[in-house]
Amino acid sequence: MSGLRFLAVDDDPVFRLLLQGYMRRNGYDNLVIAESAARALALLTRQSQPFDCFLLDIEMPGMDGIELCRQIRAVPVYRHTPIIMITSMAAKKFVEQAFAAGATDYFTKPIDEIELSARLGMMARLVSEQGRASAFQLELESWSDLPKRQLDFGDPIAVGRADWMVEFMALENQLLTFGRLKLHNYAAIAIQVVNAAQAFAAADHVGYMDYMANVAAAIADALKTHPFVLAHAGHGDFVCVTDREANLDREELTSTIAASLLKFEDVFQTLALPLPAVHVGLPQTTGIFKQTSVASLLERALRSACGDQMEGQRLRALA
Repeated sequence: MSGLRFLAVDDDPVFRLLLQGYMRRNGYDNLVIAESAARALALLTRQSQPFDCFLLDIEMPGMDGIELCRQIRAVPVYRHTPIIMITSMAAKKFVEQAFAAGATDYFTKPIDEIELSARLGMMARLVSEQGRASAFQLELESWSDLPKRQLDFGDPIAVGRADWMVEFMALENQLLTFGRLKLHNYAAIAIQVVNAAQAFAAADHVGYMDYMANVAAAIADALKTHPFVLAHAGHGDFVCVTDREANLDREELTSTIAASLLKFEDVFQTLALPLPAVHVGLPQTTGIFKQTSVASLLERALRSACGDQMEGQRLRALA
């Protein structure tokens, strides 16, 4: 059975009972239930062990689920914890507000057990990835010890902490919630650190995470005039999702990132690490009248930046 700790918040007693039964049948026994946002916030202050995932009803009397989501995100320990919103079909129009408040995913009432199982499975994988990322981040912040866990070159864990940096799985999951028309408004752009493998071989794992965090900061600085989110996809690759109308020029973006990294050339040289060389792929978009999967969109972006010679290895890693 899953050891994940869930907090579900819903004012409907019948739904709470149904949800508890569904989750138990899917192996999620560690579930705490609150009937209101006020009760949920009180529970958060008394927990010695943080919750791993939240299930929040959007429509509740008093404080609604969107405001509760916003308040949970304000608690440092829950800044990146998965939050799944629960909504009726009639209230689905509020989902976008929930994402703006920090939600990770949503599902609609009445519950489809197959859909719920898939959503919870994805959240469990996301929690696992976040755990690995947090462990490495703690090691990055410690000067007294070297990392004890093994980091694989292909691990898609977040590097650094910033509002614009998300886990790759979380990025993919959020795009999956978009309909065809909404997804059409965005573009995916991949940025490859061409010599990342060389840096990975030359540095310890803390050093490599720091190295990639510097690249991520340079990418973010180059994109600062546009709304965007950035995810590390592993293998030295980043994927940025931004507005389709941004019309980013890949050559200009490449030169801006390179110029930002060049300022730290002496630092990289002192650490015996190569100056990061980046290659920006072409922006990839979807068509309104052609069904395009999120996985296909991200794969095309990575192929554009990384070259077809890496396609087989990379697609296997993303599977």
